[in-house]
Amino acid sequence: MGELNVSFQIDTDNRENFSSVIAFHTFKKQRDAFYDIFRMWQENHLLPGWVFQIALGGKIRTMLTMHNDCSNFYHIARLFKSQLLISCIQNGHQDGVMDDESLGFLKALKHTNPEKLTQLSKRFVTPLPSQSQSIGPSFPGIQEFFKDFILHAFNPIFYTHLENCFVHEIMELNDTQFANSEIEDSETMVDEQTQRNFITCLASLRLLAKVLGLLVSLPYRSESNTTKEILMMQVEIRSKVLPSLNLQSCLQNAIVEGKLSLTIPWVIKYLAMMDVVSLRLPYYKQILELLYYIYHAINQTDLSASDCPISQQSTVLLKSSLSWLFELPNFPRDFYTTWQKTCKIKELKNLKQLEKYSEKRKNSHSVDCAIPVKNSLDKLDIITERTMRMCCPRTESTFSVFHGNGTNLNINSNKHITPVTSQLRKLGGTTRAKRLEFQLEEAFFHGHPASTRKTVDFVSERVASTCVKHICNTLLASAREANLNSFRKILKRKNIDRSTDEQSELSKNFFNEFKALLLDDINTLANNASRELKDQCEKTIPAICETRVATSIESLLAEDSLTAVKEMCIKITTRMAMERINQWIQSHIASDSLFIKDMELEINRFFRNSSPVHSKQEKHHNMDAPSPTVIMDELRAFIWHMLDNNGIDLNISSILDILDKLYQSFSQRGDLLPGPQKVLYYLSVDFALFLVAYRTDLFTREVQDKLIKVWSSDNLKNDENDSPMCRILCSRNIMLLTQPQNDAMWPVFGKFLKRLLETEILNGDSLSDQCVALFRQDWPVPLLKLLSKCLFEAIEDYKANDEATEKVKYLLGWIAETYHEIEFGVDDDL
Repeated sequence: MGELNVSFQIDTDNRENFSSVIAFHTFKKQRDAFYDIFRMWQENHLLPGWVFQIALGGKIRTMLTMHNDCSNFYHIARLFKSQLLISCIQNGHQDGVMDDESLGFLKALKHTNPEKLTQLSKRFVTPLPSQSQSIGPSFPGIQEFFKDFILHAFNPIFYTHLENCFVHEIMELNDTQFANSEIEDSETMVDEQTQRNFITCLASLRLLAKVLGLLVSLPYRSESNTTKEILMMQVEIRSKVLPSLNLQSCLQNAIVEGKLSLTIPWVIKYLAMMDVVSLRLPYYKQILELLYYIYHAINQTDLSASDCPISQQSTVLLKSSLSWLFELPNFPRDFYTTWQKTCKIKELKNLKQLEKYSEKRKNSHSVDCAIPVKNSLDKLDIITERTMRMCCPRTESTFSVFHGNGTNLNINSNKHITPVTSQLRKLGGTTRAKRLEFQLEEAFFHGHPASTRKTVDFVSERVASTCVKHICNTLLASAREANLNSFRKILKRKNIDRSTDEQSELSKNFFNEFKALLLDDINTLANNASRELKDQCEKTIPAICETRVATSIESLLAEDSLTAVKEMCIKITTRMAMERINQWIQSHIASDSLFIKDMELEINRFFRNSSPVHSKQEKHHNMDAPSPTVIMDELRAFIWHMLDNNGIDLNISSILDILDKLYQSFSQRGDLLPGPQKVLYYLSVDFALFLVAYRTDLFTREVQDKLIKVWSSDNLKNDENDSPMCRILCSRNIMLLTQPQNDAMWPVFGKFLKRLLETEILNGDSLSDQCVALFRQDWPVPLLKLLSKCLFEAIEDYKANDEATEKVKYLLGWIAETYHEIEFGVDDDL
């Protein structure tokens, strides 16, 4: 069947890793015997009347007892584990592509075992039993060899070493880190390579956990039903024995570190292999209880919240996986009632509260506490359809949820195999050549230390990130500016002379007609700009990538590395880096949306100012005006000063001076770019919030006037949708204002909000949306009363100009009253 074998590993397979020369040479014979057994199984296991135990049982036991030394057993166990991963994961059996070898296998099966082929064909059209008859883990395909090898080895020493080897590998894989991509727009997005690495890691974990579960439960397997008396006796005898794999610690770490989507799927596979008695032992009962809490917390978690600790894809994966475990025949359903009561008592309503609960439990047992990361694995967009198909037995219900609007799973749905269109036509010579290239690369890495592969992966990722930043900062920036300059000329040429009334009204109909008139030009310019940018990337980026890769590989590889090895590493690294870069180009530049968005914003500016925005060279520029970087440093210094010592040494003159400089920088610096401008805008809002919180006495009318003057700048109104005013009452700012515990500042802040509403710097609709959003979180009642005072001050005597504004005013009044009257039953213990 063309399976790859485990290659010789320089780091672990040399003579120094064996206790004696005899042990080293004996292991070579054992390795050859293992692959002879493997080959015999591949050639004969489909033949009618062939029995594994009769044909191979004796050979396995002879191979294991050639040399009874612990180093030999360790190496055999490691060989078994590595070959298991290569055959079932790495060799492409999970890709879902039917290659020539698979097609040949099916043709051979038609002649050797037509009955089995008929059974396989029926599975594609015949539904399986209902979900109430959940089927446990199975060992399909080549996994059957490794299962039968364990069942017929009958060697407790080998079992112990194999168990240790599996536990070590599982813990290593479970600690794998997956970070968001630096070359994507969103903080939660990952590239395709990271998604593939995650699928491989998760598939390896699930496979190892399943085989380990088989190995651990092997002494307790029973062919007959267990009576209640026997069950209680076994529980009493085995209750004092702790398992080698610390599942409780793994789950608690997963909750705190936000990696449930990696840990729970393999934990479930492991538990599904346990016998009925094991799942009733005190240790495993705690594990199952914690899984029930997780399932309950996931169901209660608000996925629409901005600070939700888990993505919708991860939620669907976990709910489906846990539901499958809860319905297995060996699962103790009589524990549900107790867990439900305990869950209510402990008030484990959502994942955040469960995280606090797990962190307390973890701290009480160990001083080594994991620190949550900003972008945890559960928040990343790393779960794909392929991951769902691999992990979720409920294929039909999972995909209806994954592509639909809801998130609830239908527990009673029937599962069946959905036929998929054959991909044989897509598999041409190029694909086979590419797969052969990948196999040769794997063989190359197997012949070198593990650090070589890590170096190649690291360099490819960093060089790809550097090249993408070069595209964004240099090529893309110049392409966007050139495209906008061309579009401005078209705007000037097609601008129709309008009457004074038309210019003052700027009717919506005229705006739409003018935009439609420019539609063909926008599409043409966007297509040309995108094509030219892609051509420029193809000309310049490969050379830059190869140069950086060559320099990095030369610096990071060992000095004694052969020239041929370095050259091969450079080729592989360059290919991997270019794949990442091309994926980014296809997803960000191949479409014309980026350039179209720029031109649509330009049209809006054109109508707002009655003329196109001039280029940077045409703007008035005062060299004596303060530099944006200087203003940033001074604003940060003021903020840190208020944080460190509550701004004791601040005075009104220094505050007015920095605000004057800020206004000059906004209005007189022609070289002020959008990025620094946005940073200054956000910093100025933060400065105002810190000032009103820590030095309310200095937040005078004059200071407020200067802030309003700065924020009324036309440049800041161009990007109203991304303004800090849209988040002035967000949770982060509320927490900022409460830090000094200065209750007297809330009315002052409310009056300042009123001035922002009157000057139209702050929109009433936006303020009401922010206030409503605060309802989604539990706040202390005293704070809600202070917020109520603040809002009452903001809307007092506020004059509404139209019916819509009047409605917003009444809504804000209702919210203020609700803040004042609401009472939350907050559990402070969690």
